Amino acid sequence: MIAQMFYPSKTTDRLQLERQSRGGLSLPGLDPALVAAALGPRLTLLWGSTAPTRTLLALTALLATRGHSVRIFDGGNRFDGYFVARLIRRVTHRTHETLARVKLSRAFTCFQLADLIETTSVAPPAGTPATARAGSPLVVLDLLSTFYDESVPLRDAERLLRSTIGHLKRLAVAGPVIVGAREPQTLVKERWGLLDQLQAAADGAWMLRPPEEASVEQARLF
Repeated sequence: MIAQMFYPSKTTDRLQLERQSRGGLSLPGLDPALVAAALGPRLTLLWGSTAPTRTLLALTALLATRGHSVRIFDGGNRFDGYFVARLIRRVTHRTHETLARVKLSRAFTCFQLADLIETTSVAPPAGTPATARAGSPLVVLDLLSTFYDESVPLRDAERLLRSTIGHLKRLAVAGPVIVGAREPQTLVKERWGLLDQLQAAADGAWMLRPPEEASVEQARLF
């Protein structure tokens, strides 16, 4: 599957991203504004109708090839190590060395994810080179996936998300925090407030929109 690449278009205080091309993703071609946002000490949100996982993984690969130690918290079981490795190989032959800079942690419930974020120190992961210790990026994949779980009462999910956002902001003071999220599905539309809450707390929000597919004309029968 080909990763999507987007370019920014400013609309009020939110940046919307459109797909730039239908070809393969070239890491040097990642949007400079998005890369700049990922390198600053701030909470950045990427969201859309589907989780922007491939975009975040492409960004992770780019940061790792630049020597950054990247922490990934996977809230939706979406991490694709093979995809990251393929992207890294486009830039450097030191694939294993570069992949070692990516530290993955998984969470399977909103409570696990909240605890993982709450107990995370602003200090960089163990083994991080001294030259890359300042502001090690944190990437959170599909943050709201488990918060949309209907088995968790909405009031509890809202309370837990408020606390989680507070800790994300704490971590963002020391280094970049990039969060991916998707819209709630039809069956849990009442949980739209969770995404609104996350958007309001982010220092920058980027909406990723899939490309408009060319309409296919139906063949005539006669």
